[in-house]
Amino acid sequence: MNSKEALKKSCKKRGVKEIAESLKISPTAIYNQINDPDKSDILNRFVDFTNACENDIPVEWVSEQLNGIFVRNPNVIAKHDSMTPSYVPAALKEFSDVIREISNAMIDEKITPDEAEKIRKEWDELKIVLERFVLACEFGYINNNQP
Repeated sequence: MNSKEALKKSCKKRGVKEIAESLKISPTAIYNQINDPDKSDILNRFVDFTNACENDIPVEWVSEQLNGIFVRNPNVIAKHDSMTPSYVPAALKEFSDVIREISNAMIDEKITPDEAEKIRKEWDELKIVLERFVLACEFGYINNNQP
């Protein structure tokens, strides 16, 4: 979805006029952001600003304001030849590794910095495996009709 589509979709529930009123701006200002193909809209400007900062602090701050967190996707590449029948058991193994580390750390009901580091390592590995799987699904590498 491009930024114009995101702006348009985000305004559907309340409507441009109501949103403009709550922001104390004219509805035209919002319509221009959505409809002018030559105008750089507020979402693209935010991305440009974040990229110019060369860090994720603006996105992290916005996420916190919206009661969420920002997690960057791991840089992974899905390859058709890596999506073998053994892939799902491997993903499940990574998931169980995360659970094992958490269980081991919680035996004494305290998590030390070393234990937290081990949990983070396993969690990051799981995210990469699952992201690769999701990318493979999106690219059509996983076909239920194949043997």
